[in-house]
Amino acid sequence: MAKNSQRAKLVLKARENLLTKDVKNDYYLTVKSQRTLTLADLAKEVAATHGHQNESEAEMLAREILELGAWYLSNGFGITTPLGYHHATVSGTLLDSELNAAPDRTKLKFGISYAMSDLMRKFLDEAELDLEIDKAKTGPQLFSVVSAQDAQHPDAATRGDSVPVAAGEACILKGRNLKVGGPAEANAGVTLTRQDKQGVTPVFIPAARLFPNTPTQVGFVMPAGAEEGSVWQVKLCTQLSANGVTLLKEPRTVVMDSNFVVGQPSEETPGGGSGSGGGLDENPLG
Repeated sequence: MAKNSQRAKLVLKARENLLTKDVKNDYYLTVKSQRTLTLADLAKEVAATHGHQNESEAEMLAREILELGAWYLSNGFGITTPLGYHHATVSGTLLDSELNAAPDRTKLKFGISYAMSDLMRKFLDEAELDLEIDKAKTGPQLFSVVSAQDAQHPDAATRGDSVPVAAGEACILKGRNLKVGGPAEANAGVTLTRQDKQGVTPVFIPAARLFPNTPTQVGFVMPAGAEEGSVWQVKLCTQLSANGVTLLKEPRTVVMDSNFVVGQPSEETPGGGSGSGGGLDENPLG
């Protein structure tokens, strides 16, 4: 049976809103991420649905279509798909004296803007909603991964000055009860696992290489080889209790509900809004 004939189920996480000091019983919602699917995963389902045995052929054709679409987007064309409408964007400023030569790419930032299609909006509107309430007062709670620059300036996204997570650069895991520590055998630290590509060895960063290492922020350097647009899962292991001092009998390991993307600002902002920006307000497909 085709997936689009089944009702979707969207799991939401309700978490305490720590930013509203005057209200003690409010929560903000995030989408609980499932595993990241590759083009091969989708091609396998399409092949099975249509009775084809050759999954690789379905993947090859789909990949060629998407790569062709990417090429046309880089030429300024708009692309409509069942997912929505995409078009290229650019931001940055140049001086009058620079307009007579080839633009300086270092002063420009290129991206792709996206607006949902009617079909995508329909699926979201019809999805069955499940709600998980996270009231945990103890144990690590992982909220988001942001660049070190955004961690120092939490209002950067509001001003449109957000700096994405980048390969080889410092970034910050934000949350509660995060401080990492414990004996050597506890393997306390942060593990980064790529989600959109198979065969990539997970990266383990021990506690000694985490800075800052506090109950609300744990910093690490993103691997220099992390590709732009790659999707990562973050896992934290610590044997320290919520006070960041007492040593527990056993280490605790927690995986962040949502993944993060190299080259994109964090989308998880407690209390409201996405930090990614660049979306279109209106659906041009309607």
